[in-house]
Amino acid sequence: MSLFGLYKNARAPSREAADDALSGNLCRCTGYRPILAAAERMGAIDAQACGATGWRGPGVAADGSRIVSADEQFLASQLDALRRDRTFVYEGEGQRWIAPVDADGLAAACAADPDARIVAGATDVGLWITKQHRDLGTLVSTGAVRELALVRAGSDAIEIGAAATLADAFDALDGDYPELAEAWQRFASVPIRNAGTLGGNVANGSPIGDSMPALIALGAEVVLRKGSTVRAIPLEDFYLAYQKTARVPGEFVASVRVPRRAGGLALRAYKLSKRRDQDISAVFAAFALVLDGERIVSARIACGGVAATPKRAVATEATLAGSRWTAATAEAAARALEGEFTPIDDMRASAAYRRRALGNLMRRLWLETGASAPPATRVEQVSATR
Repeated sequence: MSLFGLYKNARAPSREAADDALSGNLCRCTGYRPILAAAERMGAIDAQACGATGWRGPGVAADGSRIVSADEQFLASQLDALRRDRTFVYEGEGQRWIAPVDADGLAAACAADPDARIVAGATDVGLWITKQHRDLGTLVSTGAVRELALVRAGSDAIEIGAAATLADAFDALDGDYPELAEAWQRFASVPIRNAGTLGGNVANGSPIGDSMPALIALGAEVVLRKGSTVRAIPLEDFYLAYQKTARVPGEFVASVRVPRRAGGLALRAYKLSKRRDQDISAVFAAFALVLDGERIVSARIACGGVAATPKRAVATEATLAGSRWTAATAEAAARALEGEFTPIDDMRASAAYRRRALGNLMRRLWLETGASAPPATRVEQVSATR
């Protein structure tokens, strides 16, 4: 199914595209070599042999244009006809599932049952049921709330609705922040990015959520709504303690606002894990320096996996702000960052490794963005991690 999705969305996909499409499939039997070989052959498949007029045909023509067959148009119309125009409630065996279709309906559902669990793609919460057999009580779904699925690019900020998929959110951010492309590619897998949401990752409050350090480094805000009351707070202030957030009962995450790119920005995000794909971060660090020549106008550094919540490295930021961006400054900041947090030892990494890794990532930032460093290309950034 992963390869079929790739076949419908790419013409003669590259090896890298095939790797990305298969990143969510941890194959233990067939092995990857024949699967990748099949992916590379897809571009040579004869369209007529597959029934190009039906759903089996390719989705992209040789000239790059989209092919939508009559069968697919009919299927799309059938799916569209299933769309509800009012809140749907399902009850069974003491459980309730509430699916509003607009933000007002979502606000009403959360107000009526403030302790209900809000779910979006359920890529994490779903495992609580299948693996832990937990009773989650009343569930309120954001999946059908059309306003929350929108992404708006304004002059000052990109506002990403809480129900927008990770794939759509990352696409919207890529124009302003292409340096984050690798971090987004290593975020889960294609099926998860097409189902999970940025708002859900933010609201989950996990200390190892990969989106939060990058968003905090960029100065993002989270927009919360309760009833008709809307408030916005800096994302770093949203996390109070381990999996405890500033969201109050009856309140929900409406959107995430990410400022548009600032001039002179040097931005990098680094993920360290035991596997390149489909793995939890041992350390995730995001660095955003605003430079005026060699002078550091401002610095924002955010880290995940090293504290009970995603955290800014405020002491390290203070060593950088106003300084010249030199090797000596980077070394002083690296030593400061090594002592900024008190990480734990666990099966992913030791505390000592995490501290050393943070310092080394600061040194890497200097090597990639310092005065003597050439501009890093997308290829160079990917190759450096393999």
